[in-house]
Amino acid sequence: MRYVRIEPAALALAALAALVPAQARAQRISAIAPVPSPSSIGPSQVARPVALSLVEAVAIGLRDNRTIRSVFLERVAQRFSLHAAEQRFAPRLDIVADLYRADGAGQVIGQADVRGTVSWMLPTGAQLGFVWDRRQRLDRRESGDTATLVLSQPLLRGGGIAVNRAPLRIARLRDATSQLMTRNTLAETISSIAFAYRALQRAQAQVVLAEMALARTSELIAINKAMIEAGRMAAADIVQSEADQANQQGALYQARQQRISAQLQLLALLALDPATNVEAADPIAAEHVPIDLVPAITIARESRMDIQAQRYAVEQARESLRIARNQRLWDLSVVATATRTGGRDLLSGPLQPRTDNRVGLQLSIPIGDPGPKLAVIEADTSLRTAELRLEDLDQGVETQVRDAVQRVEAAWLQLESAQRYETLAKRAVEIEREKLEAGRSSNFQVLSLQDGLRTAQIQALNATIGYLDALTSFDLQIGSTLESWKIDWSDQ
Repeated sequence: MRYVRIEPAALALAALAALVPAQARAQRISAIAPVPSPSSIGPSQVARPVALSLVEAVAIGLRDNRTIRSVFLERVAQRFSLHAAEQRFAPRLDIVADLYRADGAGQVIGQADVRGTVSWMLPTGAQLGFVWDRRQRLDRRESGDTATLVLSQPLLRGGGIAVNRAPLRIARLRDATSQLMTRNTLAETISSIAFAYRALQRAQAQVVLAEMALARTSELIAINKAMIEAGRMAAADIVQSEADQANQQGALYQARQQRISAQLQLLALLALDPATNVEAADPIAAEHVPIDLVPAITIARESRMDIQAQRYAVEQARESLRIARNQRLWDLSVVATATRTGGRDLLSGPLQPRTDNRVGLQLSIPIGDPGPKLAVIEADTSLRTAELRLEDLDQGVETQVRDAVQRVEAAWLQLESAQRYETLAKRAVEIEREKLEAGRSSNFQVLSLQDGLRTAQIQALNATIGYLDALTSFDLQIGSTLESWKIDWSDQ
């Protein structure tokens, strides 16, 4: 678990020119004749390599990775959805204006209407409304004004602060879950970049190992030729070395192809030009990181996205059940209205304003509708299911973290064993080549030990990469990837 701090400045990479494929023949032989050769499909190996550290790769990925960019674009809409839900108790105003001319029964009427409506829902569930309506005849001095104030306070169904704030709490819980998913996407993308970067490191090292193996075989062939000229070796014995040289050349070609594939995979994650000859610049090294199991389990329970999201799901289910139970109650409301009318008549002139007030109770009793009870049963089932899912996740944390810890420790033991194997195999080759030059060994024995050395080097390389990947997977398992990389993020 190596802690690395990402500086704000991101690395700028220059796009490198791709190789230009050869011109197609004038006489086409087949449908695939113009397809470029494999060497021109991958990143350009002719152009100067662009060295890239893991920290720089993660910084570029956070800036340019398309998955991350799309997630943050989606967060814009999700944040506005929360903003819209938070306007639940904000007053709303609607204004409607009409201007028309009517011609009927030989009479032409011109009239203008203006209506304004204000509605305001209070946290108690009360609905406050105000409507103002003004009508003006355009062909004569005649008008009318009406203003109405309405207040309705539910006493049973739809009444109460807890019930009316439940939709707002659900919206906030959904937004918090969305933030967790964004955080998890960041962590998974960072881990994917780390895995791809180390895959490129492995591929580059395998190319070097293949070149070293080929060089050792070439040196052995030179020694064989010298011994043949000196009469100390039969000429037919060099065939073994030459066959091994051909085999090592094939292995080198394969290693180079794997390096190109690893480059392309990393470039895709970083959203860079596929023709960029990127090179992993970090050395391949690993240090043992001791892990305390108990704190790791605690961190996992507090930081893992799936557990936190399920806790939010339980809270949402509880709020939904609260709403469903409330909807089963009778609809009993206190209703109060006040209406004031006035205006001007063509004959009598200004009209005397008049105010009408009304206060009362309104009761609505649903009979024979199974819908509200069904909603309660479904909401209760959803809550119980969510709670069981949370218990299952919480119980599985310890098992999963224990398994991740033992994988990390096993990877370190494999690394130590592979390093010892590599050291001993290298010393065995040196000793056997000295014996061959002294005439006390055979060509076959040296070739066998050299094959063993290459196997040991590959095992040590794979064990080192495997241990580093195990640490990255462990960070992802306990939900501490962003903390390990010292990444502070905001979706604002």
